[in-house]
Formats: sequence, C-alpha cells, structure tokens
Amino acid sequence: MVDNTKKLFKIEGKTVILEEIAPPFFSFVIEWRNNKENNRYLNQNFLLTNEKEEEWYESVYRKDATQGFLIMIDRATGTPFGTMGWTHMDRQQHRCISGRLLIGDYNYRSSIPFTEAGFIASDYLYTLVDTMYCHVVKESRKVLALNKHSGYVINNGKIQYPEECQINGMDLVELYRTKAMYEKAKQKWSLYFPNLLS
Repeated sequence: MVDNTKKLFKIEGKTVILEEIAPPFFSFVIEWRNNKENNRYLNQNFLLTNEKEEEWYESVYRKDATQGFLIMIDRATGTPFGTMGWTHMDRQQHRCISGRLLIGDYNYRSSIPFTEAGFIASDYLYTLVDTMYCHVVKESRKVLALNKHSGYVINNGKIQYPEECQINGMDLVELYRTKAMYEKAKQKWSLYFPNLLS
C-alpha cells in the first residue's frame, strides 16, 4: 500500500518553485505531453490519459526512490509551466540521469524562471551525485545546445546507458557532466544572472 502521507519534494528558488508531481498537476502534464510539438522528441508513443497517469503515479512512481519528477512553477504567478527531473539515481555510484525536461507553456522558453529551475535542480542533485548523464535526440539541436551551455559534453567513451540511446525509433546521444564541470558552467552563467545565481 502506498503511503499517501509522504511529504512531497519541493525546492523554492527566487523566481521558480520545483514541486514534485502530484494529482493536482496531472491535467497540466497530460496536456503538455500530448501536444504534438512537445512530444515530438519524447519517449511517449501513446496518448496519455488521466487513468494512465494515475496508474503510473501509484504503481510506479510512488514506489521508486530512484526517480524524481518535478513541476516548474512561476513563483510570482503560481503558473505551472513545465517539467524536469531525474531517473536511475544510484547513490552508491553517485550518478543519475537528468531528464523529463519539457516546457509546456511556450511563454516560459528562455525565461528567468526556467533558467533558474535548471540550476536549483542541479544544485540539489549534486549534493547526492558526482556525475549526471542525459540523453538527447540527435535532431533536437536546441536541447543539445542548452545542455552544452550548461556544462554537459558528449560521451565519446563507453556509453553508460545504451538502453537510453535508442527509444521509439529515435537515436539519442549520451552526454555527461561532473560536479566540477557544472560549477564551471554555473560561474559563466552567473556573469549574466548575478542576482539569480549568487
């Protein structure tokens, strides 16, 4: 039986709040993930329904301590605008996969809350891991560029998660970022956002 009294995970930044997925957010996630422009590069080849979301949440997500699914919320307006999170959290090997990145509300692309969300999530995750991996569809140039600007580099060595590099007929590239690489990238970003990343 799932313990529904479990306190949900939440991080508050200056302009954004990251709040763990819960039933009140299901309608947003369903709308975003079923949007054809959004789900072009997602590993979802089916129509998401409330029933499917509830089943995944209760039978998979709530029982799996190796993953996190966060809703990005504009702190000023309370508007949910996208998702991010992680999977494959391995505290013994100090690594995880960063993912689930989706901007559902297009008004928040390139926004300050979205920018801050990536940093406060990474700040948290690097208290648990030394290295983060991510997998991006090769044709998704904007996401590849965003990850590279955030300190990730393409893994030209042994692929750590080969099962993540071929999904629904799409070829994905594996990137990785150590904590030191992240701190270096964050330092560069802080020149542009000194009040946000101080």
